[in-house]
Formats: sequence, structure tokens, C-alpha cells
Amino acid sequence: MKNLTPAQRVLVARATAKAAKTDKLAAGLHNVPAFTVTVDGGELSVSEDEPYTPTTSIPLLATMVVALHRAGFQRDGIASLIVAAATDAVNTGGKIGDELETTLAYVQSEVKALQAKLSADLPKKTRKGKVRVNRVDLTGE
Repeated sequence: MKNLTPAQRVLVARATAKAAKTDKLAAGLHNVPAFTVTVDGGELSVSEDEPYTPTTSIPLLATMVVALHRAGFQRDGIASLIVAAATDAVNTGGKIGDELETTLAYVQSEVKALQAKLSADLPKKTRKGKVRVNRVDLTGE
């Protein structure tokens, strides 16, 4: 691996990771004998780094705890509503009844509104450009 260029390592890693997503191994230790892989060329595209608002890195449980703490006298009522909604979701096994579907639609719209507000107010971060394997020809021996 040391004799490969960075582009070659990325190409092999991305191409094999994509192929391995559908592979399933049994639990346990697997001894893998030495093998050779030949790469008959390929092509990568790397996008420019891009700014983004890190809303996905907000710790939701910690944020909920802070909100509950600051809710004052409404804290217990809000906590009960959260537990009831979570219980309904667990008990339906992922199947959404009419009442839950209406509530879920409302919650999703509120989450989108909150994300928009956070996107406007939070500082931007820079994300590395995406790397895509456009073409790779692998053969194993």
C-alpha cells in the first residue's frame, strides 16, 4: 500500500467499499490468505470544499434536556408528552396511525422550520469536497 499514490489508494478504497456493502460474513474470525488485486485503471472526481451549516452535529438529546430544563413549570407536562409519543411509536412497530401521522407531519414541519432558523443563525463550517469513483476496473487473482 505504501507504493500507491493517494489517488490510487482512494480509488481502491472507494471501489471496494462500494462493492462490499452487499457482502455478508458470518460472525467469527475469518483468516484471509494473501491475494492480489489488479486495477486496470479508473477515474475519480473530487469536488471543491463547500461551506455548510452543521445542524446535524447538534446533540438532540442534550438539546432536549436543556429545553426541558428551561421550560420551568411546563417541564413535567412536556416530558410526559415526549414519553407518550415515544411509547406510541414503539408500540406501533413503525406503523403510523392517522393520529400519529398528523402529529408526525406537524413535527416534521417544525423540525424543518427549526433547521432553517439554525441554518440562518449558526456559524458555517467547511466540508471536504465529495470524492466519486466514476469508473474502476478491478480484477482479483
